[in-house]
Amino acid sequence: MHPEGCPRKQAAVDDRDQLDDGFATGSPDFRPFVEPSFFVPAIIESLRQHPKYKTITFVVPGEADAYCAARVSRLGGLVLTNDSDLLLFNLGKGEVAFLRDIYQRTDRQIVCSFSSPRQIAADLKLPPSEGLLRLGYELSRSPHSTLSEVQKSCSRAITNNSAYEKFTKLYELPAFSLLYPLDNKRFRRLAALDPRVAEVAVPMSSRLSTDPDHVDNVAMFLPLLLENPSSGSAWEHTAPLRQLAYAVLQLLNPRRETEVLEYRRVQELSQKGRSVERLSTTQIERLSQTFLLIIERMKSMASTYSVSLWHLVGIAIETSECLRLEKQPFTWNILQMRHDPSMTRTNKIPWDIIHFSAHLQAALYSLRMLSQAMFTFSGMVHDRGLPCYARLLQFELRQLPPLAEFPDIDDAMQLLLLPSKDSLVREFGTALHLPMTCTLESQSSAKIKKGAASQQKEHRPRISAPSSERAMKANMFGLLSIESD
Repeated sequence: MHPEGCPRKQAAVDDRDQLDDGFATGSPDFRPFVEPSFFVPAIIESLRQHPKYKTITFVVPGEADAYCAARVSRLGGLVLTNDSDLLLFNLGKGEVAFLRDIYQRTDRQIVCSFSSPRQIAADLKLPPSEGLLRLGYELSRSPHSTLSEVQKSCSRAITNNSAYEKFTKLYELPAFSLLYPLDNKRFRRLAALDPRVAEVAVPMSSRLSTDPDHVDNVAMFLPLLLENPSSGSAWEHTAPLRQLAYAVLQLLNPRRETEVLEYRRVQELSQKGRSVERLSTTQIERLSQTFLLIIERMKSMASTYSVSLWHLVGIAIETSECLRLEKQPFTWNILQMRHDPSMTRTNKIPWDIIHFSAHLQAALYSLRMLSQAMFTFSGMVHDRGLPCYARLLQFELRQLPPLAEFPDIDDAMQLLLLPSKDSLVREFGTALHLPMTCTLESQSSAKIKKGAASQQKEHRPRISAPSSERAMKANMFGLLSIESD
C-alpha cells in the first residue's frame, strides 16, 4: 500500500476517451489493484440489454461448463472459455476455443485457433469410448507425469474403478431440457439476478424441509472493492439496506430458519462471516418507510444540483446509520471538505478519495441487492404481497442505474469538485438535521505530501457523538434504529 495514495494506473479511473486494447502486446498501462468489483454481473447485464444478444443470453445454476458442453454436444458449435476442463466433456462434434488463443491480424480481423476433443483423442490413439476423459483422470492421479507416461496409463486397465467413476461424474452432461426451462417462473426469476445475489436467493427460496431446531447458514460474499485497507470496510454502514434485502428473501420461505453470513473483505468460508440479524415484518415496513423518506428528500437536491440521486441517497443512508451507531460518518465528512482540482491529474489518488468512491459503490450495490430481492419476491409469491411501504420502495428502486453506470473514482471526484457543492452541503445537512462545521477546509494535493496526515486530521470536520436519545430526536431518520417487537 502506498501511503501517499493509490497509483492512478491501479485504480479504475475512466478516461472516457481510452478503451483497453485486449489484443495489444507488451505490458499494459493499467494494472488494477483489485479485479473490477462488478465485472461478471455487468457483462451479463450488458448482454441482456444488447439487441443482438439479449434473446440468446442465459444464466444457469452452478458452473456453466456442463451446460455449454451439453449444448454443443447436441447442436454443434464452439465454446469460448478459459477453462481447459471443457475438453474433458463429451462434446461430440463440438469444439473449444480458449480466450488466450484469440488474436487480431494486421487487417484487424479477429481470428482464433480451436481444439476438437474428438480429434485430439484420435491423434493420441485414446479409446473412443473414453476419449480425453480418461487422459484427464490419469493426469489428475499423476500431475507430474509426461504425456507419453499418461498415454501408457490410459492403455492399461483402470486400477480404481470407484475413483474413476467419481471423476467421470464431474463431467456428466445435464439433461438438455434444463438448458431452456423458460416455463419455470422460479428459475426465470432467479436467473435474472446477479450471480452473488442468486447464491443467497436460491437456498432461501428452497422448499426443502429442515430440522425446526436447525438454522441454515447462507453465505453472502460481497464484491471486493478498491478501498483503503487501513480503514473500515466500505460495506459497513449501508448494512441496513442489505439486511432489508435478506429479510425480503427470507419471506420466500418464512418457516425456514436461515442465518445470513456476510463476507466483506474475504472470499473463503474458512474465514468467519458476520451474522446479519433477521427482521420481522414490522421492521421490514419501518425500514422501507425510512428509505422512502430519504429518497424523497434527496430528489429535489439531485435535480437542483444536477447530481446523481443515488449518490445522495447512499450518503444519506450511510450518514444516518453512523449517527444511529454514534460514529463519525465518513462520506459526510469527505463531502464537506474542499478538494484541490489537481487531484484529477496527479499520479496518486488520495486514499480518502478512493475510499469515498468505494462507499458510493457499496451503497448503490446494496440498493441493487434490495431491488433484486423485491423483484424476486414479487415474481415468486402470489398469495401474499410485500408490506405497503416495501412495495412503494420497490417502485422507486426501479430507477437505479445499470452496473455500467455505477459511480467510479472519476464520478466521485466530480461530485467532490462540484462548483455549487457548498450550497449542496448546506441543504443536505439541513435535510438530515446534521451538525455543520464552521469551515470547509481544503484537501489539496500538497497535503498528501510530507506532513499530510497530521494536517488532514486537524482540519477534518467533526461531528460530536450524540447520545442515542438525542440522536433519535436530532436525526429525522431515527427510524433506522431497529428495535425488537
